[in-house]
Amino acid sequence: MPANSYTPVTPRQVYSGLAENFSENSKKLSEVVAPNNASGNNYIDLLADLIRIHGKQQAKVYAKMLGAKYHHFDGAIRCMTGLSAHNWINQYLYLIACDLVAQTQLNFKETGKLLGLSQSSFSQFFRAYGRMQPWEYRSLHKRGKKQSFFYE
Repeated sequence: MPANSYTPVTPRQVYSGLAENFSENSKKLSEVVAPNNASGNNYIDLLADLIRIHGKQQAKVYAKMLGAKYHHFDGAIRCMTGLSAHNWINQYLYLIACDLVAQTQLNFKETGKLLGLSQSSFSQFFRAYGRMQPWEYRSLHKRGKKQSFFYE
């Protein structure tokens, strides 16, 4: 029996960017992030919408919200995206974090709070996925440099 060949759904395909009506007083992530692009996969679209609403949560929490057992949820996400559910969630949140750091003047404590992280956790999260500190990313973006300018 031939294996099904799916085109992996990446967070970049689903993430549409910051909302146009962003204000410095936005209290929830869903007020900051624009509605997601449709990926053509309802399960991934539901997950992206939940991330947009709830921010950083464990993959088990999202599995419960979708009414699935964690192992089935993780397996489905791996099949559709090529990434574990945990990694897909974190990459999606990293895209949001990059936009918030580059396009707003929010301090990193406020940015982390929007994402559901503490200030130190936000810096560690950003460094783990972006291989640089948030302030370095903001500085490079202001000068019009690409993220990978120094690191790849």
